[in-house]
Amino acid sequence: MDTLARLREIVRGSGSARRPSAVPARELTYEPVGADGLPPERASATGPLEGARRLTTPYGEALVVERTLEAGAPHGLARVEEGDLVDREALAVLTGRPVPEAGVKPSPVYFDLETTGLSGGAGTVAFLVGCGWYEAGAFHTRQFFLPGFAAERALLHAVGEFLDGVPLLVTYNGRTFDLPIMETRWSLHRMPAAADGVPHVDMLPPARRLWREALDGEARSCRLVALEASLLGFVRTGDVPGWEIPQRYFDYVRRGDGSALEPVLHHNRLDLLSLAVLAARAQRLVREGASASRDARECCALGQLLGRAGRTAEAEAAYRAATGHPAGDPATRQQAWRALALLLRRERRHHEAAAAWRHVLASGQGGPASEAVEALAIHHEHRERDLDLAHALAVRALRSESDPRRRAAVRHRLARLERKLGAGGGRRPAGGVLLDRAVPPAGIDEDRER
Repeated sequence: MDTLARLREIVRGSGSARRPSAVPARELTYEPVGADGLPPERASATGPLEGARRLTTPYGEALVVERTLEAGAPHGLARVEEGDLVDREALAVLTGRPVPEAGVKPSPVYFDLETTGLSGGAGTVAFLVGCGWYEAGAFHTRQFFLPGFAAERALLHAVGEFLDGVPLLVTYNGRTFDLPIMETRWSLHRMPAAADGVPHVDMLPPARRLWREALDGEARSCRLVALEASLLGFVRTGDVPGWEIPQRYFDYVRRGDGSALEPVLHHNRLDLLSLAVLAARAQRLVREGASASRDARECCALGQLLGRAGRTAEAEAAYRAATGHPAGDPATRQQAWRALALLLRRERRHHEAAAAWRHVLASGQGGPASEAVEALAIHHEHRERDLDLAHALAVRALRSESDPRRRAAVRHRLARLERKLGAGGGRRPAGGVLLDRAVPPAGIDEDRER
């Protein structure tokens, strides 16, 4: 059991940790000072942040900033309301595990943190906890802000109350960053971890599976700001880079000037909205299938997700759509044919699989073509019983194979085929290639259906 797990057990097993103490604990406070060493003049605790309101908790006051984005407002090529979608079956396909029904609130909560560091750990504090949800197509955000480190317990309590009854949390890299940070902060303050038991969907792994590879073969960045630009057509102008955010907060704590934090709150709201719209786009891909894909690469990636979920017929349809998608390239089509051939072989539809392997050969060379030659050699030897063509394919595989271990396997196959042909009286020249059927050229003529 690791340290975080032990802390969780301590918190869960302590009944007193779940109730605020009757006597408020004295907290270490930090009073900001200016360049002259004197405290700066501030009108009030809510003054630095526009529209912030005080939220009273048993542990003191927290600051909350709320905003609403109307349903019809644009977000790049999309509209705000397009993110208002929760399909648990589609989410199960995307994540690879069931998404149970839970909570009493109607909408899932999109969750994102801004922190004092990007590497995590016990010294990293979440100074801004952003939550977003939909009501009648409009997107509402509530951001819990930490005006000073002494107010962290009040912020954590307020966030915990807000998450009570939430049916689903949706994050982007929340499984390894956002939620562990919150759990650590709750544990360090000996408070119950409010996110425990709430179903959680981290959209980063599905996004990587769907959109990491671009048509040009290059790896696409799966940072949220990169995907919103490439998929939603939304380009941020004047945005705060992530590495700069912690320093802006430290400057606020030291000097009490909240003007530099307004762009940080805006950045967080955009992250929440983009997360919601991209999550909805991924769900629509699963619901509507290949017809909702914008290019062959997305079609092929969708087929892989559907195949992993056991939805074979839909996966096959996605692969076939990828092979003929108007927005495609030869490498992606070859990849789609290969994926289709493997799927058909698993389904024991061997003749259809052989036809797909022929298309792999016709689509180009490289590793997939070598794999296709080997698969067709096996097919013609063991299923079609066409030993001549199987031998010719094995010879071609030997000529193109550079890996020593695979070359040894091909030689073993060639030797077996020659024994079979010799037993059957087949005529071969000294070089081992059949006289009555030469080694087929690259292409699909060699592999025509027998």
